Amino acid sequence: MKYPVAKFVLPKDLKGVVNGRVPSKLLRNIAPSGRMHHLAATSWSILQELGAQEGLDLVHVGDYRPFEQQLSLFQSRMKPFPDVKKSTQVVRTFNGEKWYLHNGAPVATPGTSNHGWGLAIDAALKLKGKKGGVVSITTKPKVARRTGLQFLLDVAPSLGWSWELQSEPWHIRYVAGDKVPQAILDFEAKSKPA
Repeated sequence: MKYPVAKFVLPKDLKGVVNGRVPSKLLRNIAPSGRMHHLAATSWSILQELGAQEGLDLVHVGDYRPFEQQLSLFQSRMKPFPDVKKSTQVVRTFNGEKWYLHNGAPVATPGTSNHGWGLAIDAALKLKGKKGGVVSITTKPKVARRTGLQFLLDVAPSLGWSWELQSEPWHIRYVAGDKVPQAILDFEAKSKPA
């Protein structure tokens, strides 16, 4: 399956901001925990609400990552020497050195991740009280019409989301910049009390 990748537009209020050092005033809390850039947070909250209407308990396993968290994650998965057991390896350059993936999913070089802008999220589903892969079946199969991944493919793009990597179906990023997608405006208009 090929995931749609749209052009990424950085919101204007992030221009001049250092990746991983986003001021708190630009971040907003998301459920059940974590933070994202305020535009992405609004869209994510709507995506969760629309998912809940279908019986999907959409959660996440990765939200805004300050630089220190990016560095820690990078150093836990990548090492400055090759893994001799692997014939091919994911390689990143950091501080002028090559680093090689030793365990887990690949991670971006610290200071370059869309998580560091608060614009990327690693979507998951809550299944029987535990977080599971977004490609998992639904928590309420008699209610939900589609898997978490199919829901994201069908709904997320209209709310300003896109995939970044074909190898990570769970990793989506908010790409709409400052242009609030019509689907968000429509949802907010329907949600306002009369």
